[in-house]
Amino acid sequence: MKSFQVCILFISCLLLYSCVPESKKILTEVELTPSDPTVIKIGAHQYQERTDSLLVYLSDPNPTYRYIAARAFASHQDKNALDSLYNLLSDPVVKVRSMSAYAIGQIADASSKDKLIANFRQTDTMSVDNQGNASILHALGRIGDIKLANQMITAQNYRDTDTLLLLGRMQSLYEYALRGITSPEITQFCINTIRKKNLDSRIRFYAAHCLSRTSEIDIDKIKFQIAEAMVEENDTNIKMALASALRHTDDKEIQTTLINQLEIDTDYRIKCNIIRTLKNYSYIESAEKIIALLEDENNHIALVAAEYLGDNGSKDDVSLYRKYAKDTVNWQLNTSLYKSIFKLLPYYYSKTINATRWQVQQAIKAEDDTLAISHYIQSLGNDPGSYEYLINYAKENSNTTIRTAITSALTQMLASENFNGTFQGFVAFHRRKIFEYLLTQMEIGDEGMTGLIADAIANENTGLLPLIDSTQFLFDAIDRLNAPGQIESINAIERAIAKTRGVNNPILTKAETTKLPDWSLLEKYDTSTKVVVKTNKGPFTIELLLEEAPGTVLNFIELINNNFYDEKIFHRVASNFVIQTGSPRGDNYGGMDYVIRSDLGPMQYNDAGYVGMASAGNDTESTQWFVTHSPTPHLNGKYSLFGKVTEGMDIIHNIMLGDKILDIIIVQ
Repeated sequence: MKSFQVCILFISCLLLYSCVPESKKILTEVELTPSDPTVIKIGAHQYQERTDSLLVYLSDPNPTYRYIAARAFASHQDKNALDSLYNLLSDPVVKVRSMSAYAIGQIADASSKDKLIANFRQTDTMSVDNQGNASILHALGRIGDIKLANQMITAQNYRDTDTLLLLGRMQSLYEYALRGITSPEITQFCINTIRKKNLDSRIRFYAAHCLSRTSEIDIDKIKFQIAEAMVEENDTNIKMALASALRHTDDKEIQTTLINQLEIDTDYRIKCNIIRTLKNYSYIESAEKIIALLEDENNHIALVAAEYLGDNGSKDDVSLYRKYAKDTVNWQLNTSLYKSIFKLLPYYYSKTINATRWQVQQAIKAEDDTLAISHYIQSLGNDPGSYEYLINYAKENSNTTIRTAITSALTQMLASENFNGTFQGFVAFHRRKIFEYLLTQMEIGDEGMTGLIADAIANENTGLLPLIDSTQFLFDAIDRLNAPGQIESINAIERAIAKTRGVNNPILTKAETTKLPDWSLLEKYDTSTKVVVKTNKGPFTIELLLEEAPGTVLNFIELINNNFYDEKIFHRVASNFVIQTGSPRGDNYGGMDYVIRSDLGPMQYNDAGYVGMASAGNDTESTQWFVTHSPTPHLNGKYSLFGKVTEGMDIIHNIMLGDKILDIIIVQ
């Protein structure tokens, strides 16, 4: 009888609810539909930075609209939204609470700390509030101090099964690490977390990155624990971070362990991290193994080995390095080796420097590939004695990419430790001669060369500041550039002007206008849309994250429809980091004559294969994009993440400098 009454009551309530008009129902779910007219309207407000219009939606009855409006402020980081975002920390919908905490963290105003702490729900850790609490903990990592960080690791009542809370806490500690905030207690807490294999791998992952990314950290008391954890670790993503964490010591016993791991591990990414870590250890013990890796069949490993020699090699072994450079047909390895050789040689090794310079000049003469020539030229950046050769070469060559490479090499020479030694007694004469040439290049109005020269002026090590009598030429250079498409170079000039005035933190021009998304494309494309990128190495497939980064995705689709990416090369390959493409000129400079707004939602670069937009700061994205080789969580919240490679990661790992996009096909 009782069960019958309960059943009748349930049916009555159901009928009553069904009679409530749709507009009066309390919505409790966040449902992202990119083509929803209101979602588009909120997006338009975001990309036009209409704070007042966005604030209205933070109190909308529909949690989806509250969620998207809060997410908008994660990108459009306006402090005027903080009070309204604080109100959402008590929102009845946990996803909305989480997003408001994320946006507050992105705005990163220290005054938000107390509001975040006050809204941490002190309920049983099994509560559904865990995601909201975890997001609050994460946000606190972007604004808290060392006292709060230490308090986090002493928090009681967290069980190993409270995955979301433990993850939020560790992500918070990682954010502290990125800001250089740590303590012996935190480092011990991190290694203890890593060694608890029963924990969710994401928690252990951030603990490992907390140790690897902190700039100043003392691991002396736990270095052997880290080394042991690295050897025993089966998760590649965690192992890579642990290998990097060992850069904070130079213990010979650990060096032996790292060298042994070079032979044991098969994943090239782990090897790359180990080689980079070995830069902090004695060269003598590592030399034989590292030099042998110059012949490794994996190009990434060989290139990182060459990079190692420039940072930690010996000038006494330069003849051996030169032999490798002379004998290999791989121009990428050649240029990397030459760069390392010039970096190692002191100015008084004039005979060896001259011989190496001649080798590079011969390689340039024999090369047809513009990209290869530009990298050979840049390898001369630590050889001040070659500046006249480069200036003469520039006069005979009108190729913008090559002339930009020459500008890059010349500005690097000016800051080289060898510059004064090379030109003893005539330093001022040669510095002025280079500067006069650079001024003629700045007058051309090329954004790449202009930006490089401006950076050199702002760099006190180049010695250019005392040569400047008037800054008018810098203002003239700004007039020759176009905003917003060339905003990066405009900002470089502004930094140079500020430096001449003794100002260290200049207010830089922000792009006042940005290209708005073509929302009409949503009539044809939806969340199932993917693209297949055909390259000379093979195809890979990208799942587009239209729900998470609509403006970025629509810009990408529009460029694809206009065949913009056809024949573009991968102009940047950073081993075990990213491959990058989309530069119209193929040298990391340039884009369209517009920029787009950043989409800095809560998606995380916590795996290989994530696709993001190259950026020189918020709202400077245009056409260049990258794909990650491995997790890169330090990019979270800073670079628009708009896709994930779902097929063809082997192609991503095989792409090298100069490889080319043949076509990109949109698949629905």
